[in-house]
Amino acid sequence: MTTWNRRTVLTGACGAALLLLAGLPVHAADDKGDPYAFVVDLTNAVLEEIRKDPKLHAAEPARVRALVDTYLLPAADFTMMTRMTVGPKWRQTSPEQKQRLEKGFQELLIRVYSGALTNVTDERCELRPARRQPAADEMVIRTLLKSSGKNDIGIDYRIYRNKAGAWKVVDVNVEGIWMVENYRSQFASVLSQDGIDGLITMLETRTDELAAKNGSTSVGTK
Repeated sequence: MTTWNRRTVLTGACGAALLLLAGLPVHAADDKGDPYAFVVDLTNAVLEEIRKDPKLHAAEPARVRALVDTYLLPAADFTMMTRMTVGPKWRQTSPEQKQRLEKGFQELLIRVYSGALTNVTDERCELRPARRQPAADEMVIRTLLKSSGKNDIGIDYRIYRNKAGAWKVVDVNVEGIWMVENYRSQFASVLSQDGIDGLITMLETRTDELAAKNGSTSVGTK
């Protein structure tokens, strides 16, 4: 597997995730406990699900959506992630625009990275050897993605503790590239030229193009 493919495996599994909503299954990770264990357990749970499910390993859209709904959305604050990606113009958006931006960004990430699931083999997530810092309301958890016979891939997770005391992922850094910052720079030119509605159109159009290319309907369609 190339370095790029291994990068997309993690970004897709945790970021394209990276992405939105409810309550993490107890067996996957303790979202109110040790922040280091939360990140490592979540990542390894996702990787294990991919390995044991042939349809998921083949990036079948329905199974990818189930993985995202079960593991990734509960572990991330996608509203904050989308707000960080859009930047200052987020404050100028209507509730309907916010909803469409979140959905469009989520589906784009899933479409872009789901193909990388086919490259998962024996990867496992471990903490980088470093002194642990005491738990704080905002943290960066530094990990390594390890695999037999391959170079380690550095992965950093930006997490925070919400008002309910649960840890939420808001960004992922793969080999020095923060996902939110990367997309924010891509979206900036669209926002400056076409505004919020232009960005929404771009997200939805790009997602539809990727869905058509893969010969399936939108991942988010239920």
